[in-house]
Amino acid sequence: MNDLQEQLARRTRELSEALEQQAATSEVLRVISSSAGDLEPVFATILANATRICEATFGNMYLRDGEVFRIAAAHNTPPALLEHRRRVPLQRPTSAFGRMVRTKQVVHVADLLADQTYAEREPEVVTGVELGGIRTLLIVPMLKEKDLIGALTIYRQEVRPFNDKQVELIKASRARPSSPSRTSG
Repeated sequence: MNDLQEQLARRTRELSEALEQQAATSEVLRVISSSAGDLEPVFATILANATRICEATFGNMYLRDGEVFRIAAAHNTPPALLEHRRRVPLQRPTSAFGRMVRTKQVVHVADLLADQTYAEREPEVVTGVELGGIRTLLIVPMLKEKDLIGALTIYRQEVRPFNDKQVELIKASRARPSSPSRTSG
């Protein structure tokens, strides 16, 4: 009997997650259809849903502008960090973001304070920890064909790694705009 209750509880959770994903997808599609070419509301909706579904504290979306990445949208980002990121685009090749740029792969850092880049006082990393309280982060590249056009990032302010299902969800939710708009924020 206990096994049946566990199976029922698991199926109920899975159904709830599927319904939440479906609602998030519907919301993104609704925003896209009413955006009239303005991608910022679309990005904001994607971020809000990815942050909520993955139980993250906040999230940012960056678009590539030459060799730097400028913030295009933010959800629940601490004001001091958001202001800094708007003034100083991401560009460091040794940070987690830099690893994503080089590999075009998802980068997941379970504890940013334990990461070598924090120990080496990498400015972008120190800023994220000190102004945003970032401890766990997930960076997902946004690709147009094979070209890196941006990144979707979500953060937790506690050490709590994202699970495989959450990583897959955020990979599936990333935006793929037909042409990246340049936003200097």
